Amino acid sequence: MHYFYDAPQAALAFLVNQAYTINARVYEQKYPDLDFGRLVYVDESAPEWTPGVTTFMSSTVGKAEWVDGAAKDVPNAELLRDRSDIKVHMAAIGYEYNVEELGQAQLLVATGGPGLTDAKAAGARRGYVEFMWNVTIAGDTTKGLLGLSNQTNVTIGTAPADGTGSVSTWFDAGGNITKTPAQIVRDINSVLTGVFVGTNTIEMADTILLPHDVYAWLASTTMSATNSETVLSFILRTNIYTMRTGQQLTIRGELGLSTAGTGGTRRMVAYANREDVVKLHLPMRHRFMAPREEGSFGFKVPGMFRTGGVEVLRTGAFRYLDGI
Repeated sequence: MHYFYDAPQAALAFLVNQAYTINARVYEQKYPDLDFGRLVYVDESAPEWTPGVTTFMSSTVGKAEWVDGAAKDVPNAELLRDRSDIKVHMAAIGYEYNVEELGQAQLLVATGGPGLTDAKAAGARRGYVEFMWNVTIAGDTTKGLLGLSNQTNVTIGTAPADGTGSVSTWFDAGGNITKTPAQIVRDINSVLTGVFVGTNTIEMADTILLPHDVYAWLASTTMSATNSETVLSFILRTNIYTMRTGQQLTIRGELGLSTAGTGGTRRMVAYANREDVVKLHLPMRHRFMAPREEGSFGFKVPGMFRTGGVEVLRTGAFRYLDGI
């Protein structure tokens, strides 16, 4: 039997029909380990093809003064305005088949088989998620984008070097504790306090990102020989954000932070995860375009997306701690 009388045209028609189902199925898949939307508000409000995004910011200043009934010079509040301009860039990843793959898949369909699998489309989708994850965490130097871990106007602190052997790190290469749990709690609370006091008690960081190995160590290390509570559990229960607000502090272990600090050290990122503090501009989420013939025997399904990366609107609500 001949399944391709006009091979390229038949193959393309077959791929168009198959791709519709494959793409829909792939977009339903989730990647919880690389869910960048849990780290930052994703702003999709801009038009898909906008060349850039302008954000207007304002704040008020003013101080009340004592006056008497005959006063003519009454203090006024003023409105300060600023703007931030972000350029939006386009990136792409798709998938492709050749005429042989499509011919074999069509044969399978004709004999009751499954046809094309979604492996290639899923690979393209995963590539997009990984790309956006990296942009969210570390930005991209080729486009001048900064991520959550390397903003230039964020206060950077270094953990005190008062651990065993005068080190700043919480544990050594063998996983042995080099700072007491009390010192570790102090290091974390000092960052949270720094955000609060540094903004005149306006901002409080509600999210902490840690390198994966640090998070895992905190989650598996007990407070003492007589207290089986983990250091992580103790921090979550007694940190100053939770104690002051009654809300749960979010602590996550994430990729890309093991060498993000000064001198290639581990970096802790503390910030207020709110839309008015930080956002990820994503005017166009990843999408697959219509399949098309490419070359003599190739058929491609292009995929594209557009992003302006991470924008920090209130740097005072961010703080880094290196050397942990």
